[in-house]
Amino acid sequence: MASANECEGLLYRVQMYGFVLDEARLYLDMHPTNRQALEYYKKYSELYREAADEYEASCGPLTAASETVVGDTWMWSENGWPWMAADEKGGN
Repeated sequence: MASANECEGLLYRVQMYGFVLDEARLYLDMHPTNRQALEYYKKYSELYREAADEYEASCGPLTAASETVVGDTWMWSENGWPWMAADEKGGN
């Protein structure tokens, strides 16, 4: 498991790319055939997925929809929530 600082940095990247995608979706709602906007969305969608995968591999699930069952144990809340500060998680 990554350190709290590493997880914070990874989560920041996920949030940053998520924000970019939200803004691109809003633009595409009004301009659905804009090829440049579609390519932009595809590029940042891929970057978001890579950042989310890296976060989950190093720090745990981002959402309950992620793999959260291991054997017969619900793991979603095992290491604290992604948005919690490190000291709230128990000092990872």
